Amino acid sequence: MHYGAFLYAQQTQAIDSLDSTLEIKKLDEVVVTDSRVPLKRSQSGKPVIKIKEKEIAQFQGLGLSALLKQYAGIEIIGSQAYAGQNKTVSLRGGRNRQVVLLVDGIRISDPSRIDNDFDINYLTLDQIASIEIVKGASSTLYGSSAATGVINITTKKTAKGFEVQLHNLIGTNRVQKGTYNLAYFQQHLQLSQGTEKVQSNIYLSNQRQEGMSAVIGTEKDPYNQFNFGGSLFTKPIENIDFTLQFEHAEINSSYDNSFPLEDALFQFLTTQDRVSLASNYTYSKGTLALRLGHQSVLRDFQSDYPFSTQANNTQLDIFNTYTLGKHIYSIIGGLFQRNNASYDEDQNATQLDLYANFVTIFTDRFRINFGSRWNYHNAYGSHLTYQINPSFQLIQKENKALKWMGSIGTAFISPSLYQLYDSYSGNSELQPEQSKSYETGFEFTSSKWSSSILYFMRNENPSLIYDLSTYRYQNSIAEANYFGWEFQANSTFNSKINLSQQITLVDTEGGDLRNLPYFSAQTFATYQLTSDWNLTGRFQMVGSRLGLIQEKELDPYQIIHFSIQKTWKQHPLITYLHVTNLLDSYYIELEGYTSKGRNLIVGLQYRFP
Repeated sequence: MHYGAFLYAQQTQAIDSLDSTLEIKKLDEVVVTDSRVPLKRSQSGKPVIKIKEKEIAQFQGLGLSALLKQYAGIEIIGSQAYAGQNKTVSLRGGRNRQVVLLVDGIRISDPSRIDNDFDINYLTLDQIASIEIVKGASSTLYGSSAATGVINITTKKTAKGFEVQLHNLIGTNRVQKGTYNLAYFQQHLQLSQGTEKVQSNIYLSNQRQEGMSAVIGTEKDPYNQFNFGGSLFTKPIENIDFTLQFEHAEINSSYDNSFPLEDALFQFLTTQDRVSLASNYTYSKGTLALRLGHQSVLRDFQSDYPFSTQANNTQLDIFNTYTLGKHIYSIIGGLFQRNNASYDEDQNATQLDLYANFVTIFTDRFRINFGSRWNYHNAYGSHLTYQINPSFQLIQKENKALKWMGSIGTAFISPSLYQLYDSYSGNSELQPEQSKSYETGFEFTSSKWSSSILYFMRNENPSLIYDLSTYRYQNSIAEANYFGWEFQANSTFNSKINLSQQITLVDTEGGDLRNLPYFSAQTFATYQLTSDWNLTGRFQMVGSRLGLIQEKELDPYQIIHFSIQKTWKQHPLITYLHVTNLLDSYYIELEGYTSKGRNLIVGLQYRFP
């Protein structure tokens, strides 16, 4: 099943159903992630997905995985499984190792995980203000691993004065055709205090889920999560600011045997501590910025073959953005990263990057975003990556725009410490994965609707693969190519109805698409019944895909979700009801593992004053 030179459509904008003017479609909206400098959307060379706080609020109780899956080119494998399932974040047919995840511009990762990625189960929507997603090679701006894209999460800022936020939800957590019982509980409490120069907050979250088995079986595998954190922002003088953040998180999850697939009384315990410091010095034509982050993770697997790992990730990113005249925006910086994980003995990896990127606005219609990064890895030496991203405004009117975009970029991904040194699967002879990505397409935006279409192709040579014959990580012998297309359309029919359609096709020659669909589509519709009541419907189509051992093709399936939300204007209160898998459809997301049936979730959000 190959799609050759099909065009690939890309989601460009988030739906904000609570605002009939659809702010997300304004041509002067500012985006940051694709260039790391604030630019108008019309000046951006990529159709950045920007998810705003009002849309995030519509997914409270459903989680980050459900939110991200709404967009073309993004798949979250495991989002319909039991809560403790490891999630695979896939952009354009890639895997976790090829996606960089940022919180407030600082990369978060766990060097003890297979792909040196981050468990998105840790992240709660209550703390997220907005998300920007850029798909395609972004290694020049964000370092190795950004081969298929970047997800940049911005946390909520503290308002002036004292504020209390409370969020409670209860719901069912049943498998397909299972019995109904209250088995999903979540609470979130946040206290904040802000002035013009100092803002601080502290929060506490707890989540408990029961009622589902990990693999298809009769025993239940409960899941418990606890998050505690806070932040302090201070601006001692007009042009200098500091933000200090911390979070402690714990997950206690039961799980089952994978080889063979069967019920088991296994236990997974993990704790994460994350601290970061961000500082900005602003001057007349630019900003000098510092981003310092550290994550420490302890993971303990209690099974027939028990083991535990401890890992640390530290990074320091210093960069300067500078405006040259009126038409050139530049960023020049350096990044140092150190990863550490304990296997048979402590293993370390360090990397030093120097990078530069420029956005040159030649005319009102023609722009080029280009740059390069030099990476020095302690085990693999020097690598150079680059990106060239031109765009041309074919139509540019007050309320209508048509833009052509193109891009070529390279990426370098060193093997993770797990892939190198794990006693069962590791291979110390691995070489880095290298890739080159291409994309081209069009974006149309008007006051009433928008659409985009974009073709992409990525060549990996060599790739990092898991060899099912040796049960070890290897480099691929032949090159792998991934290609496909995305289509996005977003329309406002009137002041009450919004509709978004996303379609994704992705295929490969020589690559790995296990558990990833060749075709997927998402329809998202909102209806503002009254100024207080909002109705939302989601229809998901997931096409056929290969199973784990690539010998069986899993059947396609469709799921319908429905939500209703009421805003109590006389009180600082929002209540909502989600009905997921409304028709209780039967489907298989992961072969041998349970999938969620119809579930009900009721939530309440209160803010004082």
